[in-house]
Amino acid sequence: MEMTQIINRYDTAHPGRFHIKLMLAAGSTWIWVAYGVTIIGFIIPSLKDEWGITASALGLLAGWGMLGMLVGAVTAGWLADRYGRRKVLIRIMLVQAVLFLLSALAQSYQQLLWLRFFLGIGLGAALPVAGTLVSEFSPTRIRGMLMVLLNTFWAFGATLAALVGYLIVINAGWRLAMGFGGLAGLCAILVRVYLPESFRYLWQKGYQQEVLKQDARIDLESEGVAPHLGKISQNPVIEESGSRAGIWSRQYAPVTVALWYLWISLNFLYQGVYVWLPTLLSDGQAGVSHAYQVTLFISLGQVPGTFLAAFLADRFSRRYLLIISQVLVGLSTALFPLMDASWYILTLGFFIMMFNGMSMGLGHPFTAELYPTRIRGRANGWASGIGRLGGVAAPLVVGAAVQAGASLPVIFLILAAAPFSTTAALAWVKRETTGKSLEEIHAEN
Repeated sequence: MEMTQIINRYDTAHPGRFHIKLMLAAGSTWIWVAYGVTIIGFIIPSLKDEWGITASALGLLAGWGMLGMLVGAVTAGWLADRYGRRKVLIRIMLVQAVLFLLSALAQSYQQLLWLRFFLGIGLGAALPVAGTLVSEFSPTRIRGMLMVLLNTFWAFGATLAALVGYLIVINAGWRLAMGFGGLAGLCAILVRVYLPESFRYLWQKGYQQEVLKQDARIDLESEGVAPHLGKISQNPVIEESGSRAGIWSRQYAPVTVALWYLWISLNFLYQGVYVWLPTLLSDGQAGVSHAYQVTLFISLGQVPGTFLAAFLADRFSRRYLLIISQVLVGLSTALFPLMDASWYILTLGFFIMMFNGMSMGLGHPFTAELYPTRIRGRANGWASGIGRLGGVAAPLVVGAAVQAGASLPVIFLILAAAPFSTTAALAWVKRETTGKSLEEIHAEN
């Protein structure tokens, strides 16, 4: 069977058990990444009490982890393009598990700071690799939906962190919460058993016989996947863009700049809100327990936001949906601190996470689609990695503002500036990807 036929068979297939296994295995890795990123916000109050750390030092702890994620994402994207998406992802999850357990044993702030950096490398490495793999197996007409639904697992991981913060950190301390992350190692088994290697990657590397062997092992019909008798793409799958252009070539530079800014902004808002919200709330009228309850409820907003994005992703322009969601999350953030009524805080906080979840969900397919297979892993890794600079900056900026005595309205206006400015960056990207195969997108450019 020709490679074009194999790709077309997967691109035009109806969703079935194969895609469920694909999503569950890849999504499980995202759960633990989200858990590792988010749990820091729930252990900060405990660390502050145990080690007497200043607000700025606590912000550095969160930011240092984001810096590690930058290194991990960039490195893993390159490794995935060189050695394969599946092989790299298995090793990433094993490293994550070990570093979670070592973090639970840290005896000082300095030890935890370095372990946070190395854990960040493992966390940052998983996202672009798993996302790239899912994008390359997704049927064209629902690729946006599947990529957005992958982000649902992030929402589950963040909610798990909030739940652990409320049930474990308060009652048993922060070490058990960090050690709980060691379960990430189980994902390596799921990836090994259920995730095949990308056909597109194997073909680009010249492993044609491996493509045929793997295709023979995956019987789509036995996996509940009915073929879709739609239009079969005639675009070649070997030469996607007609050039060897890189992410900083004239062809891709405007896309790269816009996407990097998008991810910096998304991480700046997420980390600024999520890392500091339990502390900001507990420093006010609410106690630590109540602050964790409020944050747990607010975190649930990511789930409907992601499902809404999944519903819309293949029906409308993903670029326009991103712009709309960024405007809405900016408004919600700016309005959040203007009243102290409980119902108001819960509602606006829920909206912040809902529209932020929508933006992050849409950002993943949009990023993966805008580059060809030969550089997709690296491009995804760089966008994800550079985006962590926003996560590095936000805890430090908010921590410095808290230490300087800034009011909540000022802090949240700073955070709201990020999504508002992102709309201008997205205006640079003129390409539409909805409803097109990955090869069609790049044959047009």
